[in-house]
Amino acid sequence: LHLRELAQDIHRGGRTGSGMDDNDREMAALRRSQKFRAHQSKYGDRSAARREREKEEARLKAEMELDREKRAAAAAQRKEEIAKATEEMMSSLPASFGAKKDDGGKDIHRKRKLEAFTQPSASQDQIDATMANLKKLQLPVSCEIVLNHGQKVISAMGLDPRGGRLLTGGYDYTVKMWDFAGMTRTLENFRELEPKEGHVIRQLRYCKGGKFLCITGYRCASIFTRDGHMEHEYNRGDMYIHDLQHTVGHVAALTDGHWNPKNDAEFLTASEDGSMRIWDVNTERRSKEYIKLKPRGGGKRVPVTACCFSPNGDMIAGAGRMGSVQIWERRQQRVSPRAKKKVYKAHEPQTETSCVVFASDNRALASRGGDGTLKLWDVRKFKKPVVEWKKDLPNDYPTSDVAFSPKGDLIICGTTSKAPGDKKAGRGGELVFFSRKTRKEVQRVRVCSASVVRVIWNAKLNQIFCGCSDGATRVLYDPELSRNGALLCVKKKPKRKSAMDFSTFLHIKNPNALPLFAETQNPKRIRQKKRADPVASKKPLEPLKGEGTGGRVGLHNLTTHLMECMAKKNLRNEDPREALLAWDEKAKADPMFFGNAYKDSQPNQIYEEDKDEDEDEESEQIKELKRKISSTPMGADPEAHRKDWK
Repeated sequence: LHLRELAQDIHRGGRTGSGMDDNDREMAALRRSQKFRAHQSKYGDRSAARREREKEEARLKAEMELDREKRAAAAAQRKEEIAKATEEMMSSLPASFGAKKDDGGKDIHRKRKLEAFTQPSASQDQIDATMANLKKLQLPVSCEIVLNHGQKVISAMGLDPRGGRLLTGGYDYTVKMWDFAGMTRTLENFRELEPKEGHVIRQLRYCKGGKFLCITGYRCASIFTRDGHMEHEYNRGDMYIHDLQHTVGHVAALTDGHWNPKNDAEFLTASEDGSMRIWDVNTERRSKEYIKLKPRGGGKRVPVTACCFSPNGDMIAGAGRMGSVQIWERRQQRVSPRAKKKVYKAHEPQTETSCVVFASDNRALASRGGDGTLKLWDVRKFKKPVVEWKKDLPNDYPTSDVAFSPKGDLIICGTTSKAPGDKKAGRGGELVFFSRKTRKEVQRVRVCSASVVRVIWNAKLNQIFCGCSDGATRVLYDPELSRNGALLCVKKKPKRKSAMDFSTFLHIKNPNALPLFAETQNPKRIRQKKRADPVASKKPLEPLKGEGTGGRVGLHNLTTHLMECMAKKNLRNEDPREALLAWDEKAKADPMFFGNAYKDSQPNQIYEEDKDEDEDEESEQIKELKRKISSTPMGADPEAHRKDWK
């Protein structure tokens, strides 16, 4: 501030210097010199203060560095002392004390035995060739985990598109939910539910939004949320309507279901009533479209055993129990009434075609028949199958699956295990792989001794899920080729149990609630409490204010006002006889009820005479005569009183 004032004075002096005399100049110079000396004496030299400050900062920094070195040296010395003491203590203990248990190192995966890929009597050359073929095909079947659902057949499986959750349903009417990210090595499900009591689970499918479709043996389909809570249950049809097109839903048990791949708001259902229906998720009352599977030559309804959408959503395929496979086109969100392509003898009649599925290119269709065959069809030339495989492919379950590999070059299906006495008995349930390019069987993998019913090959996880007839779901994977899914839970150890996990539930008794420990109340307090209770004190009803309620009339409504104005208030004190006689003269002058009819023809009214007195006198005479007759002695002439009687 002083420097700024000094500069202003210098500038002012230079500007006005031409008009200043010598005295003014001397006074200005004197003022400048005085301010400069005062500033120097108060603030000193800036450079000297800066140097002093830098010296002080350097000194403090050196002291902090020295202190840090001393603390580090003390910590290192303390660490050496602890290590030396620990070594002396461990030397006196057994060598096994404190050793970690061997978890197998990196080999924590449950590898499958060699017998699952080769025959028991195979030579070493055959074993080497099989392992080389597995490596060439890059099949994720080297390891497995087993998810125990129950004791009955796994008839339905559904996998989340992201591969995080798995659904399993079986002949025990229950659905179990598995979360790979939340499971540990114990492999336990996190939820169990029963969609429809007493009905087998036929199909479970996830949509992209996280909801899943549940198809049971009942007539109604259901949709559940990702956490397993029912969101919709759709309507059933009227079984007494002959034309099913005019009813709102299915009238027989459902067999299959499928989501629209391009629209999560639509799904397809198939039923034993011979029809398929497309539903809108938000409309529970009736189906959106009706599709009928027509049998050859007409006739009775043919139950639909399997159905599916094409990946682009433009085609719908359905299979019937008579062995037929038919395809409908769906253009502009409408299904053509007639099947564009159909083959009536795709599989043997009276066998259930358990599955039909489109390839990812929308050009090929695979069908799994109950006659023990697997057929591949070209949608463009649908009259004959491209190839048919029927060697050692038994199928005894109506829900057996067939699936394509993630790349679409392989086809996979499961087989049914036969009884030991059966001539066709094999090695148990197997996965059979076929090549679309060479049209040959390329590999067989034994899964278990039971039958393989359901099969899912997920592209994101690159893992194969097999639902078996022994109530277990086996997940096949490879540590190098697969990712997430089973790999997440295999590496996760179960949580160690603590004392807090064993909580006991005891009955808590409140002694104050027992009559023995009840507080004795003051009689005055009891009377006050009873007085406050209107029921116990028999308090009379208070007059109502406002409109009447409960059958009582209020004091301020229109009806009460009219009654107060029109009705007489002295009815109790009035004599009824005098009130009636007051109307006598008026009634004679102007008769209201029956006098007008005889007013002109008979002005003088004639009333019936009263005969009650004569009847009383006659009765007295009869009584006197009866007394005379009764007093007549025995043997007298009865004709004596006959004249009097007449």
